[in-house]
Amino acid sequence: MRLLLRLLLLLVFGSYLLNNHRLFPGENPWPLYSVGGRELLNRVPGIAKDHSQDASAQANLPPGVLPRRELTPGAADPRVTQNNIRDTICRPGYTATVRPAFKYTNAMKHRLVRVYGVSGSINDYELDHLIPLELGGCPTCERNLWPEPRNVFPGASEKDEVESYLHDQVCSGAIPLAQAQGEIAANWYAVYEKIRRRRLGQQRQAEQ
Repeated sequence: MRLLLRLLLLLVFGSYLLNNHRLFPGENPWPLYSVGGRELLNRVPGIAKDHSQDASAQANLPPGVLPRRELTPGAADPRVTQNNIRDTICRPGYTATVRPAFKYTNAMKHRLVRVYGVSGSINDYELDHLIPLELGGCPTCERNLWPEPRNVFPGASEKDEVESYLHDQVCSGAIPLAQAQGEIAANWYAVYEKIRRRRLGQQRQAEQ
């Protein structure tokens, strides 16, 4: 009877550990917070559980334009908040103070190229922060890093444009930090398309 009771307790404890995987070694120690409201990122619209992408639009994109959601959902740096953006991401030179060392990024790039199983040369990719440092992205979280294609369209150059645009929007007060983080993590290319359509509209107005 005691043996059966012990086995039952072990099964219950094992089930608890499996359902609470943060207790296992190897879980990313950085908390995945939306820096505005300090909520878990999977509660921010556009990220993780609330995330919904247009599958038909994605089907027309070259492989690798968007990161794999299960590997790179995005993660924010809890040290950056809406209240301190003037002293952090909106301060010139901020990203240089938090950017990881080359030794770390080079090793991580080689690891993620293997994990993603991408083809071609490793030099065809850059290690990218899905939520960029200039938007309060976590500098060293593996869940915020992925091998982004360089020589494709849309690719690294277009995402850089999105990052700059959203950074300007946040620092000008046009949109809150959490919204910018959510948009770029959910589907950065959708933001790029919005920028492109706006630019085309402005050009047409100027030509009239």
